[in-house]
Amino acid sequence: MGAKSLSNYLVPENASIKEAMRMIDYAGTRVVYVINGQEELAGAVSDSDIRRAILKGKDIKQSVKDILNTNPIVLEEKDLLNDAITKRKIKQLLRKMPDSRYILLLDNKNRPLKMVPTTIGHKSKSIKPMENNGKCVLVVGGAGYLGSILSRKLLLKGFKVRVLDILMYGKDPIEEILKQDGFELIEGDMRNISTLVKAIDGVDHVVNLAAIVGDPACTLKPEDAIETNFLANRALAEACKYNQINRFVYASTCSVYGTMESDEKLTEKSPLNPVSLYARSKIQAEEGILSLEDENFAPTILRMSTLYGYSHRMRFDLVVNTMTKTAMIDKKIFVHGGGKQWRPLLNVDDAAESYVKVLQAPFKKIKGQTYNVGSEEQNCRIVEIAQTVKDCVPDAELVMNGEANDSRNYFVSFNKIERILNFKAVKQLRNSIIRIMKAIEDKEFPNINDPKYYNVEVN
Repeated sequence: MGAKSLSNYLVPENASIKEAMRMIDYAGTRVVYVINGQEELAGAVSDSDIRRAILKGKDIKQSVKDILNTNPIVLEEKDLLNDAITKRKIKQLLRKMPDSRYILLLDNKNRPLKMVPTTIGHKSKSIKPMENNGKCVLVVGGAGYLGSILSRKLLLKGFKVRVLDILMYGKDPIEEILKQDGFELIEGDMRNISTLVKAIDGVDHVVNLAAIVGDPACTLKPEDAIETNFLANRALAEACKYNQINRFVYASTCSVYGTMESDEKLTEKSPLNPVSLYARSKIQAEEGILSLEDENFAPTILRMSTLYGYSHRMRFDLVVNTMTKTAMIDKKIFVHGGGKQWRPLLNVDDAAESYVKVLQAPFKKIKGQTYNVGSEEQNCRIVEIAQTVKDCVPDAELVMNGEANDSRNYFVSFNKIERILNFKAVKQLRNSIIRIMKAIEDKEFPNINDPKYYNVEVN
């Protein structure tokens, strides 16, 4: 591994705290070094230094000199002649900042010379820098259908994970990771301000999956839908912006497109045509969150396709999962209104992967961006979904019921996320149906009609 460019690490001493934080975010580092007018090292400031200062009432417009660490751990050129000194300083740095991948090297005039890898001079696994800089991600709704998978993926990628969840469905979906290193659970409601403040303390990124999900659930409790899906989301985003937690990823939905008015694929720039309170509340949240964008705060909106597939917190109120369940249990697959409506589908595991992509992407690719998340190959008509389920469960009867009870109809383009973030869904519909079938056959759901598998029942 070679040296790292200094340009991503240096700020002048007349820079503001906010400018230093922007440098940290854009560079993907945890620290920047401050130089004086003679280009000599004046000190260093880390993202944690900045957040501690904000909590103590510092204005981010103040000079970075006000929070400067004037004695950072660095290497001098002469240190490189002594392997023991080099190793000792690197160990000191990694004990203080375990996620440090580079250490600053100074020339003999106290001027930054270059960034060198913290692996230089040693091979010890005990001080190996952490993947993804060991950054902490708050996943709001991290014990749910999508969140329980995303939490596991983030841990595997080297992130620390804090979950804020009301645990409407219990702890079972995250039971096996509760004691895992780097995982923390806060049981509570994001609508509670004190809980929200506690949840964001010390985190680097926020992914907000929490919502009253789906049209039936929102119709059942419209006040809760507005409060959770819009008002609480805006409050969370504002709290993150104030505390310089600058990556904020919000889970929206392709339902915002409602009903197509032409045959063209719907892109992120297509007009929105919501047909439900759920979709309208998501649009309001999108607009509120994106309005907070500035040079530091980088909200990202992910409009999710209709999810399907097996999860640690299983749902049987999603079209693919519902059809699979009724095919297995009742030997019937119900299709309403002729089944000509289009739906973009996405396996829940692929969906979780899209959030990882956003968290790992360069700042400029995600800042203020909206992405449709799905697979063009999995834009399907409802009747096509039913036929695929029947192919997997041949003895089930395809039942065509009269009028459609859901007017949504949208064929969505996912070119943007594939092109910019290199996201590509890999899970296939047929294999996912078979996986759910096996879970049902193996009696993983002793009471498959338990309300915990149905959002509308629980909400």
